[in-house]
Amino acid sequence: MAAGKIVILGVGGRGCATLQRLGVMSLPDMVMTMAVSADKRALSSTPADCSILLGESQTGGRSTGGNATLATQAVQQSADLLRQAFAGADAVFMVTGLGGGTGSGAATAIAALLAELQIPCLVFATLPFDFEGKRKSLLAENSIKLLQQHGCALVLLPNDQLQQALGAKARLEDALDESNRLLLQLLLSLCRMLADTGLINMDFNDFISVISQPGIAVVGCALAQKGDDLPMLLQQQLQNPLLRSKKIESASSVLVHLTAGPDFTLEQFEATGLHLAQALPKASLILQGLSIKADYADQLELLLLVCGIVVD
Repeated sequence: MAAGKIVILGVGGRGCATLQRLGVMSLPDMVMTMAVSADKRALSSTPADCSILLGESQTGGRSTGGNATLATQAVQQSADLLRQAFAGADAVFMVTGLGGGTGSGAATAIAALLAELQIPCLVFATLPFDFEGKRKSLLAENSIKLLQQHGCALVLLPNDQLQQALGAKARLEDALDESNRLLLQLLLSLCRMLADTGLINMDFNDFISVISQPGIAVVGCALAQKGDDLPMLLQQQLQNPLLRSKKIESASSVLVHLTAGPDFTLEQFEATGLHLAQALPKASLILQGLSIKADYADQLELLLLVCGIVVD
């Protein structure tokens, strides 16, 4: 795939926490990391290629204290710095925690700026636990609407569904670690796919076309053993309980990339496309890519990106 420039943008506490994990990992040359926060101390401990402190004159370098309006104003004050930082970017992968002041207020304001700059944005957003209260939940839901209005594709990771998957007695620390692990897995899989030179490549502009479909998105990645049922694996990713994917059949675009061994067949490749066409009847854009690697003789890796899901 011909590579463009991807910015992984961490916004607020959740975004910076993800970048701290990414900082010890190897990323493709096409990827740049950027941390954005109103909290000077959190920003200083976050490894990133570019760091921007939002609205220092308004916040004094401290957090916004859950005030989304203040975070929005801080972005507006720092708009020129952000425009310079995004210069040359072909797409942005934003990581944020909706329901927080900076996570919601700054994320939506930056999304508006990216729309103005005509830079596609794929948002990975965690949603608050129920026990965090109605205020955070309402702020998160309102932020989802605003992000969609600004043309973003949103991958939503509800903390409550994560807790249910881990079990009622799971420690909070374990739940947050699992959320971080899932975020990292999705981000790294996308970046590596974009940097990979495969047998059947997808043009970078095709990828941009997929993520330019506003609405809810689902990203899934899985590793299977040779002989596993590929359509079943696809269906499992489409129904991933850790990703909010209601009404996935309304999706307008889908991308699937497979990494397989040398004996992977044309029949298997065709079956993948046919299954997606049946599962997502409204998808006008279905893209498939394939990389063949000798060390995948006994396994298969699947990456699925579905965008443009309509949720009332």
